[in-house]
Amino acid sequence: MPFLLHPYISFYTTRGCPAKCTFCLWPQTFDGHTWRQRSVDDVAKEVKQALELFPDVKEIFFDDDTFTIGKQRVLALCEKFKPLNFTWSCTSRVHVDLETLTAMRAAGCRLFIVGFESGNPQILKNIKKGATVEQAREFMKNCKKVGIVVHGDFILGLPGETPDTIQETLQFAKELDCDTIQVSIAHAFPGTELYNYVETNNFLRSDVEMTDETGHQLPHIEYPGLSRAKMMEAVEYFYDQYYFRPRIVARIVKKAIFDAKERRRLYQEAREYLSLRNKRKQFVASQRG
Repeated sequence: MPFLLHPYISFYTTRGCPAKCTFCLWPQTFDGHTWRQRSVDDVAKEVKQALELFPDVKEIFFDDDTFTIGKQRVLALCEKFKPLNFTWSCTSRVHVDLETLTAMRAAGCRLFIVGFESGNPQILKNIKKGATVEQAREFMKNCKKVGIVVHGDFILGLPGETPDTIQETLQFAKELDCDTIQVSIAHAFPGTELYNYVETNNFLRSDVEMTDETGHQLPHIEYPGLSRAKMMEAVEYFYDQYYFRPRIVARIVKKAIFDAKERRRLYQEAREYLSLRNKRKQFVASQRG
């Protein structure tokens, strides 16, 4: 994952997620909505062991469905992490308050991966996100206040999506100004509520592939006024409009100038992105005949 420090170690401290997001694969098909947790002492013990076994590791990433669900548990973990003096990142929702964010930063937390999904309030309700755009704004403001970096995830093609709501989400993403973003295409997997919805309403294209030959996403949902080609084109437009802003370009160039390792990583990432960009353009052209 390019937004993590390399080399990194990834492991889980909990399983399950009580949130009811209709598109989310794991809680609905794999580990359930019931939240199960390892003890704080057990997690701290494994972190200490990992740091001893792998002294060159730059970061530990807690890849829980949602690491920040239980405030008191997070605060207790922070107390255990402080003496270990290491850098870590984790998944999060936008409900974390300033007190918890402050404690996490003091304990070495560097970055969150956060699923904002959409900037349209109705779409957030449609997918049962259990979060609002106002909460997201407050969360991002507080993250910047304490110095925690955010990688934001957005999804195009969720129920209720139109060209106008895509533009709304793009403007929302710009307003949040995450350090990095990922723009995904909504995929409806069997066993999820989203799958049942798009299948029942004849929005699902079961005759097309969900990925290309290299594993990159292809749209398999279509809505009136929002074709597969338009959805793919919107992904590319979103990235272009977000990253090719002067402030973002300056931020990236600054990193590249002062960090040789980051410069090499950015160069490799740029090559891969341009290759993927070309594939997306070819897909759009093929869909339009």
